[in-house]
Amino acid sequence: MDVTDGDLAHARILWDWHSDHAEPGPADAALGLGSYDLRVADRCVELHRAGLAPLVCFSGGAGNFTRGRFPHGEAHAFAERARALGLRDEALLIEPAARNTGENISLSRALLEARGVARIILVAKPNMLLRAHATCRVRWPGAHVQRAAPRLRFPQDCAAFRTHAELIDELVGDAERVRLYPARGWQEAVPIPPLVAAAVAALIARGYHRHLPGAGA
Repeated sequence: MDVTDGDLAHARILWDWHSDHAEPGPADAALGLGSYDLRVADRCVELHRAGLAPLVCFSGGAGNFTRGRFPHGEAHAFAERARALGLRDEALLIEPAARNTGENISLSRALLEARGVARIILVAKPNMLLRAHATCRVRWPGAHVQRAAPRLRFPQDCAAFRTHAELIDELVGDAERVRLYPARGWQEAVPIPPLVAAAVAALIARGYHRHLPGAGA
């Protein structure tokens, strides 16, 4: 579909809401959540180099958008990228089985707690950051959690193989997950500002519904 200026204006509201966070301070580890965007791995390496995350854990098997893209799964693809950037194996953990955000947290938690980790920086693509944090508050309630994302501009820095329309579908779908998933026990409840709710409704009315819960994505 053709993306209009109005669509982008509504989508920016969602992007800013999903990605809002303070710059993180020191932690025990960075937990990079697998996705199609290898720039998450870059951000984890950046945090490690800055001395904020002495340990880096990547989590993810094959997700909704990566089946067939990464032959060995998301976590291994992220690890390969991080090694190419200079991250050494002694600073690296890999959790290769997670199929969704909840499993990203739960399965990584076991690995990290075994290493004495209690303070993490949750690292995800910007449009996933809020939902990932809300999930972590339920799946690892004892952790001290900060969050970080690659420094990307919307919409210019959309992943090369994702269209703006596909990114808007993600923004809308994840906003609906933030709204619906607390009632299922999957995420902590997050206040949804009226401006965000109005942007979601406007974009769904425009046809951005391919990533809604239950839509098969």
